Amino acid sequence: MTFISTEPEIKEQIFKKFENLRSAFRQTPVISIQERLQRLAKLEENLIRFKSKIAFALHEDFNKPEFESDTSEILTCLVELRKAKKELHHWVKPKKVATPTELTGTRHYIRYEPKGVVLIISPWNYPVNLSLIPLIAAWSAGNRIILKPSEFSRQTSRVIEELIQQTFSGDEVVVINGNAEVAEELVHLPFNHIFFTGSANTAIKISKIAADHLTPLTLELGGKTPVIIDAGVDLNALVKDIAYAKCLNAGQTCVSPDFILIPEHMKQDFISEWNSAIQSFYGNDLISNADYSGLIHERHYLRLLNIIQESLDQGAVLTEPIQRDPLLRKIKPVLLLNSDWDHASMQEENFGPVLPIISYENIQDALLSLQSMKRPLTLYIFSKNKKWIQNILDSIRSGGVSINNCLLNYCNFNLPFGGDHHSGHGFNHGKSGFETFSHQRAVSVQGRFFNPLRFFYPPFTKNKVNIKNLALKLLGKI
Repeated sequence: MTFISTEPEIKEQIFKKFENLRSAFRQTPVISIQERLQRLAKLEENLIRFKSKIAFALHEDFNKPEFESDTSEILTCLVELRKAKKELHHWVKPKKVATPTELTGTRHYIRYEPKGVVLIISPWNYPVNLSLIPLIAAWSAGNRIILKPSEFSRQTSRVIEELIQQTFSGDEVVVINGNAEVAEELVHLPFNHIFFTGSANTAIKISKIAADHLTPLTLELGGKTPVIIDAGVDLNALVKDIAYAKCLNAGQTCVSPDFILIPEHMKQDFISEWNSAIQSFYGNDLISNADYSGLIHERHYLRLLNIIQESLDQGAVLTEPIQRDPLLRKIKPVLLLNSDWDHASMQEENFGPVLPIISYENIQDALLSLQSMKRPLTLYIFSKNKKWIQNILDSIRSGGVSINNCLLNYCNFNLPFGGDHHSGHGFNHGKSGFETFSHQRAVSVQGRFFNPLRFFYPPFTKNKVNIKNLALKLLGKI
């Protein structure tokens, strides 16, 4: 069923689905490893079987090219799936921890347990990827799951619902489609964890509601990803990488380059290399090229045009006339030369094919401006100078970093992926995602023969006092 409102009967259905999952969790608090692996294998099989249907839905939603659908949506999920299938037995194994000398006679370990019933709220920009990758982590950890896909990628959300229904039972994973009011209704329920990917404004609202139940949150929020270029680099070798990362999904990517910080004397060379890269990707007519994605809806299309116009009014300069098509909702990537920190294009994540270029004479002055900004989800540094790179790393905080390329830190699922402060908190991908959806329960076991804690029981004899004083002297240098 596709929910489109929060009428009383719909609210009741949402609550019943939640209660069904919570009841299933109480009856079977720990799903066996074998069952988890079986469902992961089924999801992998169905994901491949649904490939064409997913590609068609993504094209219907925002003209996404099939190649991008297969690589950025299907392939990434398959990587996560196969990693989980291969390593799950290792992830779930209790982790022994060292026993300190003073606790001789005991043993200790960490037990990974499912949190319970969790909610995943996914966005529209990579609707399959950003629904299934956290879902794979949550299921691997043994949770029951409600998935709320975005209402803006309507066709793809329906396909996701069908995919999940053919993979999981109704007391394992449930998809609830609907608008923002449906999402808010879900957030009011006492979930054991909420995983949200989207805007910071929505995250603030979710955090306030979830606080009523002390529900833990994982937030992936994006931000203004800087590309910081050093004077000693070869632009011919790197601009193509930046251009691809910006053009992917028409810039509607949470780790897309959001602005360029470049030495003043390199601006024109950057523009020249950029134009060559775009030409090599899409030829002379990018707008009609099926390899370039459209924007999700008219409101987002008009928002980006407004950002461009406001920035131009503030003194930014176009490097070429704007090329666009309102019917296809396509805008050729726009470089905004002579951008400044107070321009409209620098106030929030552009999340589309708009790229301000800010030049600098002294990198330390530029870093001061960067430090005043909110921390982004990722940071791109291009330099051959190790000390220069280290200075940037020490000065600027972000969720992740890629050096001399873009997107790399997202692509390695052995790395934790997540934000820092304004760009979110908590991690996903591989074992990091599994741990996000697990309660790491500390377990201590008393042995049969020696109980070290009995030393601390009254009466506090002179012998005990002497031993206590000796311990304080040795440990505290008293």
